[in-house]
Amino acid sequence: MQKANTFSRKPYFHRITQAALIGLLCMEFSGCATLSEGECKTADWHEIGRKDGAKGYTRARLHKHYEACSEYNVKPQDDPYYAGRKAGLQQYCTPRKGFDEGREGNRYRGACPPDLERGFLAAFSKGEMIHEIDMDIDAVERDISRKEQLLSDDDTSSKERLELHRELRELYDKLRELNRDLFRLERLYLLDL
Repeated sequence: MQKANTFSRKPYFHRITQAALIGLLCMEFSGCATLSEGECKTADWHEIGRKDGAKGYTRARLHKHYEACSEYNVKPQDDPYYAGRKAGLQQYCTPRKGFDEGREGNRYRGACPPDLERGFLAAFSKGEMIHEIDMDIDAVERDISRKEQLLSDDDTSSKERLELHRELRELYDKLRELNRDLFRLERLYLLDL
C-alpha cells in the first residue's frame, strides 16, 4: 500500500516541478512583468533602483520596468531609479560579493562601474575557480556512486569487480586531491577578502 502512495505522488511532484520551471522560464526569457500594477502605481523608484543595483542588474533593467508599468499607464522615474541603482551597485560591486557570485556559478552581467569592477572581477574569478572544483567534486562523487552500485550488483563478474576496485581507488584519490585543493583555495581566497 505504501508503494502505491509513493508512486501516486510522482505525477503530482512532476506537475509542481513543471509549473515552477515554466514560471522561471517565463521570468528569464519572455520578459514577464518585473513589477505588478500595485508596485508600478506606488513605486519608490529610488528604492527599486537600489534593489536592482544590489542584485547586479544592468541599466537595461529600467527598460523592463517601463514595459511592465506601461500596461498601467505609469512611467518610471529615471533619475531617482539611476541614483538608487548607483547606491545599490556600491553594495553589489564588492570583492566579497564578486567572490560569492563566482562561487555560486552565477554569471557577471557587466553592471559594475569601472572603479569597482576590477576588485569585483578579481574576486569573481577566484570564486569561479572554487565553483569549478565543486563541480568536479560532484562529478567524481557521482562516478563513485555509480561504480559502488555496480560493485554491489550480483551480476558483476569477479573480473569486473577487480576493475571497479581499481577505478574506485583512483576516484577516491582524485576526490581527496580535489577536496585538498578546495580547502586550500577557500582558505587562501577568503583571507584576501
